[in-house]
Amino acid sequence: MTNLTTSRTRSFHVAGLLVCGSVLCGAAKLSGQDDPRKDAPEAEVPRSATRDENQTEKRPPSTRDRTVITATRSPLNPLDVPRGTTTYDAENLRELRQVRTLPEALKEAPGISVQRTGHAQGSPKIRGMTGYYTLLLVDGIRINTSIWRSGNVEYWNTIDPWAIDRMELVRGPGSLLYGSDAISGTGQVFARGPLDYVDGDDRVRTRTGLMVRMASAENSFSERAESRGRAGRLGWHAGVTYRDYGHMVAGSSIGELPYTGYHDFDVDAKVAWDLEDWRLTVGFQHVNPEGGPRTHSTVFAKPWRGTTVGSDFLRDIDQQRDMLYVRGETRFSDALRAEFTVSGQRFEESENRVRSNSRRRITEAEVDQLGVQARFALDLAKGSTLSFGVEGWFEGVDSSFREFNPDGSLRSTRLRGAVADDAAYDRVGLYAQLEQDLGERWHLIVGGRGEYTEADADQVDPDGTNGWLPVHRSWRSLVGSVSLRYDASENLRFFGNVHQGFRTPNLADLTRLDVALSGDLEIPSTTLDPERFLTFELGSKYDDGLRRAAITGFFRQGKDLIDRLPTGRIVDGNTEVTKANVNSGYWTGFEFEAATALDFVTVDGTTLDSFEVYAFGDFVSGIMDGIDPADARRIRARKLPPPSGQLGMRWVEPRAQRLTAEFFARAALNVDASEYNAAEIRNTERIPPDGSPSWVTYNVRTRYRISDALSLALSVENITNTDYRIFDSGLNEPGTNVMFTLSATF
Repeated sequence: MTNLTTSRTRSFHVAGLLVCGSVLCGAAKLSGQDDPRKDAPEAEVPRSATRDENQTEKRPPSTRDRTVITATRSPLNPLDVPRGTTTYDAENLRELRQVRTLPEALKEAPGISVQRTGHAQGSPKIRGMTGYYTLLLVDGIRINTSIWRSGNVEYWNTIDPWAIDRMELVRGPGSLLYGSDAISGTGQVFARGPLDYVDGDDRVRTRTGLMVRMASAENSFSERAESRGRAGRLGWHAGVTYRDYGHMVAGSSIGELPYTGYHDFDVDAKVAWDLEDWRLTVGFQHVNPEGGPRTHSTVFAKPWRGTTVGSDFLRDIDQQRDMLYVRGETRFSDALRAEFTVSGQRFEESENRVRSNSRRRITEAEVDQLGVQARFALDLAKGSTLSFGVEGWFEGVDSSFREFNPDGSLRSTRLRGAVADDAAYDRVGLYAQLEQDLGERWHLIVGGRGEYTEADADQVDPDGTNGWLPVHRSWRSLVGSVSLRYDASENLRFFGNVHQGFRTPNLADLTRLDVALSGDLEIPSTTLDPERFLTFELGSKYDDGLRRAAITGFFRQGKDLIDRLPTGRIVDGNTEVTKANVNSGYWTGFEFEAATALDFVTVDGTTLDSFEVYAFGDFVSGIMDGIDPADARRIRARKLPPPSGQLGMRWVEPRAQRLTAEFFARAALNVDASEYNAAEIRNTERIPPDGSPSWVTYNVRTRYRISDALSLALSVENITNTDYRIFDSGLNEPGTNVMFTLSATF
C-alpha cells in the first residue's frame, strides 16, 4: 500500500508540475487573446450557478445578483430570505479564498466555528451545535446517515470543495423542509454541471479547467482537471481532484506536527439531457480521503498549554463516499412544477488503531442509502405558492471489529463494530409549505411536516453476554413553522420566525459501542425517544448596493435531549457512559455582518469606491441541566465555542477588475476553565485544562486575473505565526501559511 500510494502521489505531482509549466508558458499568449468564451451565449452559466466562475466580482459585493434555494426550496434573493444565510460561489471558494476542505470553507461565516479533530477531520459548529444537529446536502440529497454522532464528525470532509458551483448555509432550524437533524443549520452544495442548453444552438461547446494549489504550513500539493461541454440538448461535466498533505506546521512554539498527513482522491461527473418538456440529470461523486490520523490520541501529539499526549501508536481513518443519482424536472402546467429524484449512496469508514499494548484494532462500517424524492411547487395565485413533497431515505448498515496481536495474528473478532451490524434505518416524510404575500409589504411562510422513522438492529450485543437486546423501534414526529417578513423599504427587511424541530435517535445513539471524547466508553442505549426543539428568531437585513448589513437573534429551547450519563463503571481505563433522554436546556445568541463601500471617502479628489470595509461576528450561550453526578449544577452547553469575528478591507482594481487584494483579521475570545463542564474537564487531549486562550490572526490575500483564461492567487494566513487552537480541536491551526493557486480555463 505504501509503495502504491507513493507512486500515485509522485505521478500526480509530476502531472501537476507539467500543468504549471505548460500553463505558464502559454500565459503570455492567452493574455493577448480575446476571451475564448466571448462567442458563447450568456446562458452558458450552469443552471445551478448564480454566475460564471470566471466572471469578475463587482464592487461593492451586493447580494442582489445571488439567490438562496435551501431556506425555502425556491430561489429567493438573500435580502428576501427571512433567515441568516451565507452563500459562496466557485470563484470565491477556489480562487479568492483557496479553501482546502468544505468545513474550512465555512470558517469565515458568522455563527460558525470549524472544529478539527485532525487535519483530515473538520466539523462546523453552527450556533453552538455540531454533528447530527447539522444537516448536509449535495444537490438536495442527504449526506447525513444513521451513524453520525452527536459530537464532532468527519463526514463534511467527504465533499470536494473544488467540485461545486455554489454553496449555501442557512443558520437555524430546517426540520419543516428536511426533517430530522436540521436543528442548528443546513448546508447545501450544488455540484458542478454541464454548460447550459441554449434553444436552437446545436454547436459542440467545451470548456476545460486546470488548477494547482500549494500551501506551505499544510505541506500540501493539490491539483484538479475538469471538462464541461454541451452538444445541442446533451451536456456533460467531469472532474478529478487529488490532494496530498505532509506533516502540518503549527505556530512558533509548536512547529511541525508529526503524523498529520494524508491524501485525498476525488472524481465527479454529471450528464444533463434537455428534452422538450423534461430535463434529465445523472450525477456521480466519488470521494476518498485516506489515512487521516487522529493525532491527539497518539504518542505523536504535541502538548499545548497542558493538554495530555495520547497513548495510541497509530490511529488512522479511511473514508469513501460514492453517490449516483437520477433526477427529472418538468412543468405539468404553467402553474405546477415537479422534480423527481432517485439516489443511491455508499459510505465506507475504517479505523486502524494500534493501542499502547501494540494490539491493532480495525473497526469498519458501511452504509448503503437509497433516497427517493418527489417535490412539487404550485402557483395558486399572484404572490401565493404552495410547495409540497414526499421523500424517503432507506439505509442498510454493516459493521465489523477485528483485533490483532502484535505479531499480526488474529486475536479476536466481534459480531459488530462501533454500531450494530446488519441494521436498517428508514424514514419517510411529507411536507407542505405556503408562501403568501399579505399585501405589498407583508409576506408569510407557513408549513408543516410529518415524518415516520423506523430502526431495526439485530446484532447489538457484540458477544451475547452483555444483555443488550435487538432494536426494533419506530417514531412519529410532527412539526410546524411560521415566518413573517416586513418590507420596510426597497432595501430594508425585518423578519420573525417560530420553528419547531426534532431529531430522531439514530443508530449511533441506540447501538454505539466505542470510545468517545478522550476517555469515555459509550455503550448501547436502546430506549431513546426523539429530541424536541422550539426556536424563535428576530432579524433585519439591509442592502442598497453600496452597503449591506444583517443581524439575527435567536432563542432555542430543547427538551428530552439525549445526553451521556456515567454508569459508574471503569472499563480498560475508560469511563463507561450510556445515553438517555435526561436533559433540557436553551441556547441564545446572535450573528451580525456588515459591509460598506468607501464611496464617501475622497483622497486627492479620488473617491475610494473600489474599497470595501466589512465585519462580522457572533455570540452563542447555552445552559443545560446538570445530569452528571460529578457536576450537578446547571452548566454551560457542551463544546460551546467562544464569541468570534472577522474585520477586513477589500480592494478591487476599478478599471478591468482583474486585481483583488484583501487584508483581514480573525479573532476569538477565551473560554475560562471555570466554565468547563465535566465532559470538557475530562477531555484533556483536546482542551487545555487551565482554559482555552483567546487568539487573533492577521492575514492577506490577493488574486490577479492575468487574462480571461488564467488567474493567480496568493495568500498569507497567520502572518505573525501565532500558536492557537480552535476550541475543542485535536490539534493547533497552521502557523504562517503561504498559499498559491494557479487556475486556467481553455
